[in-house]
Amino acid sequence: MLFIRCDDRLVHGQVLFKWTNEKKIKKIIVVDTNTATDLIEKQMILMSKPKNCDIEVLCNTEMDRISHDRQKAKMILFKDIQTACSFVATRNIDRMNIGRMASGIGKIKLFNNLFLTKSEISALHQLIDDEVYVYYQMVPDEDVIDLKKIIEEL
Repeated sequence: MLFIRCDDRLVHGQVLFKWTNEKKIKKIIVVDTNTATDLIEKQMILMSKPKNCDIEVLCNTEMDRISHDRQKAKMILFKDIQTACSFVATRNIDRMNIGRMASGIGKIKLFNNLFLTKSEISALHQLIDDEVYVYYQMVPDEDVIDLKKIIEEL
């Protein structure tokens, strides 16, 4: 089982405790070039490893190293929408979870913790057109919000 999540905070409490427990994750693969090349940030993520769960940090250019083995419970965690969409679009992945994406210049507010640029919305729209279920859910015990109608209306 692959659990694909895009959250600009990467590894944090919600990921470490709620999502790994809910999905019975055995390995977290963080895909973010800045994090992979920042020795301090990378070390902090590696030190936060939950029991019985491995963590690997990769540059965006190393995504092809991620195994297609869906028998193992893995979370692939992206910091940015474009990289996540690129990964999902080139594999047979049918769903992607969106967590917090912070506000910023040129971003459109979809929810309290979800702000996207027009190009990010366009990339998600393309996935949705390709029949990928894209949904917003901060934590497993919150309601799932299908982003299809919201994105199509923008």
